Amino acid sequence: KLHLGLWVDTVRGVFEIPEERIARIKACAKQVLSEVCRHARLVPAKLIARLAGLSVCVSLAFSGAKLFARELYASLKGKGSWAAKVRLSNQAVKDVKVLAAFPRRWNG
Repeated sequence: KLHLGLWVDTVRGVFEIPEERIARIKACAKQVLSEVCRHARLVPAKLIARLAGLSVCVSLAFSGAKLFARELYASLKGKGSWAAKVRLSNQAVKDVKVLAAFPRRWNG
């Protein structure tokens, strides 16, 4: 059964992330990495917020999601506009690379 955008397996007692949601996280992370490469780690705040939000939304199924969003949220701190560019830390870039890979074993 689908609940809050996640599959609920009541027999095994787990939440699972639908494949299309994983694809959206990976695509957004790859878009962030593209911006990182083209603009010396400067990325639009709105794009960072989108990736952080997508990853936190799956935290019931993937307990490490909030950990990988932490540096992304830190980079947004104090930005007054979604149009602003934020410079990602080295750790944030590493976390985005992990989200871009999103190993299948994390699901569930």
